[in-house]
Amino acid sequence: MMLARLPVLRLTRSWSSWLAFASAAAVALGSAWVQRSHAAIHGADRALDVYSTLVLPLLVYAIVAAGLGRTGLAASGRSLVRLGASRARVAASTVLVTGLASAIACGALGALVAACAHGEGDPPLGEDVTHVLAFSALAGLAYSAYLMVGAALATGAWARLTLLVVDWLVGAGVGLGAAFTPRAHLRNLLGGEPPFDALPWESLAALATIAVVCSGWAVHRASRTRV
Repeated sequence: MMLARLPVLRLTRSWSSWLAFASAAAVALGSAWVQRSHAAIHGADRALDVYSTLVLPLLVYAIVAAGLGRTGLAASGRSLVRLGASRARVAASTVLVTGLASAIACGALGALVAACAHGEGDPPLGEDVTHVLAFSALAGLAYSAYLMVGAALATGAWARLTLLVVDWLVGAGVGLGAAFTPRAHLRNLLGGEPPFDALPWESLAALATIAVVCSGWAVHRASRTRV
C-alpha cells in the first residue's frame, strides 16, 4: 500500500489528469448527445465508435502520463528505490495503480456514453450499458499496460506516443497485425469488424493477455533499469 501511495497521489493531485478526464467526458458525452438529439436508431454504436477509437486511448495516455509523473517507469519510482524499496515492487505498484485508474475511468465513461446515446436499434439498455462498462474497463486496463511498455523503454514520451500511433494505424485494419492491438479487439467487442476473424470471446482473451503480458514485461524491464 505504501508503494502505491506515490502514483495515487500523482493521479489525484494532478490538475492535468482531472483536466484530461473532463475533456474526454466532454467529447464522448458531446458525441452521445448529438446522436440522442437526432434520435439515431443506432446512436450508441455511433457514439461508442468515437469513444473507442479516439477518446479512450487518449484518456488512458493522459492517466499513464500522470501516474508516471511525466517520466519513464523506472525513473518514476526513483525516490522510493533510494529509500530501499525493490525496483520491481515499485514498478509493479505504478503499473497496478494506473491500470486500475484507467479501467475505472474508461468503464464509467463508456457506460455513460452507451446510456446517453442509446437508440431504438441498440441492444436493451441495461444489457448494453453493462457490456460496454465491462469491455471499456478491460480495454482501459489493456491500453494502460500496453503504454507502460513504452514507459519502460524510454524516459520521454516518444515511446508511448509511438505505441499509440501504431495502435491507431495497425489496429484500424483486420489483418494479423491488428490482432496484437487493443483497438482492434475493443472494436470487435463493441460490434465492429473483428481482427483476423476473431470471435468476441477471443477478443476478450486477447485484451486480458495484452494486459498481463505487457504489465509483466514492463515491470521486468523497469526492475533492470538503473536511473
